[in-house]
Amino acid sequence: MNKLQALLKTKFPHSKIGTLKDLTYKISGISKVRYGTNCRDSDYDEISLNNIDGYGQIYIPSSHKASAPANATALKNQSLLEGDLIILHRGKVGKMGIIGDKYKRRIVGNNSMIRIQFDETRRKDTPWFVMQYLQLSFVKEYIDTYIPSSGSTKRKILNPLILSSLPIPLFEECQGIYKAYLFNKKRMYIQAKALSEKAQILMQEYKQIQDASVDLSVEGTQYLLPLIEKDKVQIQEIDKISNLLFGVFKT
Repeated sequence: MNKLQALLKTKFPHSKIGTLKDLTYKISGISKVRYGTNCRDSDYDEISLNNIDGYGQIYIPSSHKASAPANATALKNQSLLEGDLIILHRGKVGKMGIIGDKYKRRIVGNNSMIRIQFDETRRKDTPWFVMQYLQLSFVKEYIDTYIPSSGSTKRKILNPLILSSLPIPLFEECQGIYKAYLFNKKRMYIQAKALSEKAQILMQEYKQIQDASVDLSVEGTQYLLPLIEKDKVQIQEIDKISNLLFGVFKT
């Protein structure tokens, strides 16, 4: 029993521990689609793991450039399916995303990526569970210790074999319930992040206003009276937002 298996048995005592290949249909590197002399098909888009939304789905930006002609047979074999989990194979476990269901054309990856496929009975919840699992800090640390290097410790290459043998709790599909729960939490995180970013902007603005109060007071208190009344309105609105936001989390 390796270190990760022992940890999983402690963390998940009521779950069977298997390997990632038990939950997947196929784990493989993505091959090139532009090779040979028979490259005539441009009806596809190539994904980038720089384009992942807040929920973890890969999207094609509106500014995406037209694709170069590719081999038709390769396109047929390499076209990605809804629920495929795509991960970069260079370096430590990093960017990853899941193929959604709303694309205008066929989509493919490139040979810097690994494709984790799931059979038809495991495409609702399992891809999302596996992606969340791979992003756990102790799982990433475990994988990193077993990634072979390509001549340098800075050029580690993740391969399908390592992922296939990765210990993991044997998750069971639950008709999309896990995905719905996860998306709710992701939505909360997105909203909280947006609030945090706005709060940082407001804090900087209010700090500048505080500093400017010295100048205004020197000019005369008559300048301060109308501002005090204006501030009262803002404070009331901020209090309403605070009460609404933090009231949600009261137990």
